[in-house]
Amino acid sequence: MEYPGELNLISVFEALPERNDETDDLYNDKSTFSFENKHEAFEVIISPFYQKFSLSVKDKKTTNVLSYIEFHSVKKLEIVEDRKDSSIIRLIHGASERFENIIEITLKPKYKFIFREQFR
Repeated sequence: MEYPGELNLISVFEALPERNDETDDLYNDKSTFSFENKHEAFEVIISPFYQKFSLSVKDKKTTNVLSYIEFHSVKKLEIVEDRKDSSIIRLIHGASERFENIIEITLKPKYKFIFREQFR
């Protein structure tokens, strides 16, 4: 998995990662980022070596799960936008010879999930 550096991930998620092994680098480890915006609480788990990415989103008032995704073949994680009032990430997932899946996830100001299949 291609991914931004750890400092860039800390910036976009506005959280320090909880790591399985603090002595290992981010690429070989599993990192969990827990953070909130005004409406939702997020948990992002990234394991770049295994190409795994999961996201759990809960409503802050009711604690109901709004969304849960888990991917096991993420090729690339990109930061599209990282500002104080707006943050967006993009995943490139499940690429084949004919198509790839593009997932855009807005974290701030409010959660939004867009999934599209794109021909190469």
